[in-house]
Parts: sequence; C-alpha cells; structure tokens
Amino acid sequence: MTEPIFLQKPKYFPALDGVRGFAILLVVLLHNFSFVDYFQFGWLGVDLFFVLSGFLITESLLVTVGKPRFLRHFYIRRILRILPLYILLLICCLFILPQIKSFVFDMAYYTEHQIWFWTFLQNWLFIFYQPGSNEILIHTWSLAIEEQFYLIWPLLILLIRKPKALLATIMIVLFLIWSARILVWILQVENFSIASFYSFTRIDGLCIGSMIAILLKNSPSWITKNLWIILLSFAISNFAFYFISAAYGFSLPYFAFIGYPTLTMLFALLVYEAIIERYRIIKLIFTNKIMKFFGRISYGLYMFHWPMYVIGVPFFLKLFKTSFLLENKLALIASSLTITIMSIVVSAFSLRYFERIFLRLKKHFI
Repeated sequence: MTEPIFLQKPKYFPALDGVRGFAILLVVLLHNFSFVDYFQFGWLGVDLFFVLSGFLITESLLVTVGKPRFLRHFYIRRILRILPLYILLLICCLFILPQIKSFVFDMAYYTEHQIWFWTFLQNWLFIFYQPGSNEILIHTWSLAIEEQFYLIWPLLILLIRKPKALLATIMIVLFLIWSARILVWILQVENFSIASFYSFTRIDGLCIGSMIAILLKNSPSWITKNLWIILLSFAISNFAFYFISAAYGFSLPYFAFIGYPTLTMLFALLVYEAIIERYRIIKLIFTNKIMKFFGRISYGLYMFHWPMYVIGVPFFLKLFKTSFLLENKLALIASSLTITIMSIVVSAFSLRYFERIFLRLKKHFI
C-alpha cells in the first residue's frame, strides 16, 4: 500500500540553495548590467525562481496537508517570510523616499495606485496601466503572481489530496494559461499590454515545479525513467512550432506559445538533478559557499537591487564622470558594480538583522 503523502518526512536539498543563488544572479546581471548583450537572457532567472518556489512549497504542502491547522500554519509561514521585507520596501518607496528633497523621481503613479501593491495585485495593474518611465517597483510583479498562486494552490491540495488528481489539475492549469496566451495574441485587444499579460500568465514554472514535487512524492523514479521521452517531446514541440510559425511568416510569439513551458521544463530538470545529486558537477556548482550565500540573500537581493539601481545609477554616473573623469561606458560599468555591491551588502544585512527575526518564528508553525 502506498504511504499517504502527508506521513512522509520533508527533506532538505542543499543544492537548491545554490540554484536559488544562480537564479538571483541571472536577474541582477540583467537589471544592473543590461548594457552587456550576453546578460539579456537574465530574465530567465525569474522562471527558475518560479520552478524552485513551485517545487519547495508544494513539497512542504504535501508533507503537512494531513496535520492540524494545515492552512493556518502554511499562510502564517508565508506571511513571516514575505510580508516584513515587502512592507519595509513599500514604506521606503511610498512614504520615506518622496519626503527627501533631493529625491527626483515622481512617485505619483505608485502612491495613487498603492492599494494594488499592498494587496499583491500589481501585476493586473500593469496589464492595463503601465508605470511609465519610473519602474522602481515594477519588479514586484513576480512576487504578486507567486502570492496569488499560493492563495489558491494549498486549498486545492487540501480538497484533492490524491497525487494523480493533483497532477491532472496542475496540467489542466498549464493548458489553460497556454490557451489564454494564444487567445490574447489572436484578439490583439486595443490598449491592452500583451507583454504584461504574458508576464501574468507566466506561471509555467510554478506549475511545473509543483509537478516535480508531486511526482517525487508519488513516483520518485518516473522522471528518471522517462527523461528522454520528456526531452524528445519538447524538442518535437519546438520543431513543430518552427514550421507552424514559418507558415505565418514567423509572426507567432515564440515564448508565449512554446518558449515558456520549454524553458521552465529544462529548469525543472535542473532542479530535479540538483535534488537527486546524480551528477557530481551539478553538486559541486550548486553546493559551493558562494552560490549558497547568494541563495540565502536572494529574497532581499531581489527586493533591493532594482530600486537601488534605479535611484543610484544617475548619481554614480555623474560622480564617476565628473570626479573620476571616466568615459560613459566605463562610468556605467563602475556605477553598476558599485550599486550591485551595495545591494549585496544591504541584502546580507537585511537577512541577518531583519528577516531572521521573523524567520525564527516559523518553527512555531510547522
């Protein structure tokens, strides 16, 4: 008889700290060093975060679903992890910074629509009303998507419980969001930000990460046995898309149609290999101290790096040009490096002296 999923013990996967560190480094390289062509695909770090989050949260939910106060404890743990730092960021950006006389950024968009940010609904706001040139809080769209997903997903796990039914449910969700992206592209609604909507429907990673957790609980060897079939199916899908797109003059959006699920599946396989530690090279890369350090500070670094860059880059560009007489490209590199180092220091300080105050409380809600 198969052991009920909630009686199995949760596990700690050391390499996933390093994978999280790799994800945040991709995002930081994209945002802070966008002038380097090689870093343009750093946005993939968000999808890797989604896969990790989907796996880890679902793995935790499957372990605790049969315990008393299951939902209450889950939501309290999420609140303790996410809200304190997020609230601190909003207070700084919406209330403190605008009071500083030397602060030159117009925060009217954010203050007028702040209810969307306090309620984690800003991704919907961005679909219909873009923030314009001031994108100081634009990066929080991914956090909003995660919180919305985890408002519903634990309820489904509690109601369904059976692994096969959960797997079927998450596959249906994947199909629906894929269909939604195609439908939105076909309709081409006026004054509708298709790019933002694609961002909202980009929960492929959360779904596929959740699928990995379910499969590992119910049938641990299934992925290994069917790995080549999985890879072959996605390769065939991409080839098929190429010929279909050619018939339409290559006008079909690759990532919306097939790119997001393909890339997140590859990330899911990376997470899977990091978990089972079959290849030594993966273990060496993702369990080294540097990658694990970035993994530990990843949440703070994600929250702080972009606002600090938006605010700091004009100041440091002027400083390096006028005081150090650097040409524009060198001044930009120096500014980006300075802000990145500052962001790392602030994030490490935040983890040690702020976030851990709340993280220690999580042990009371297991």
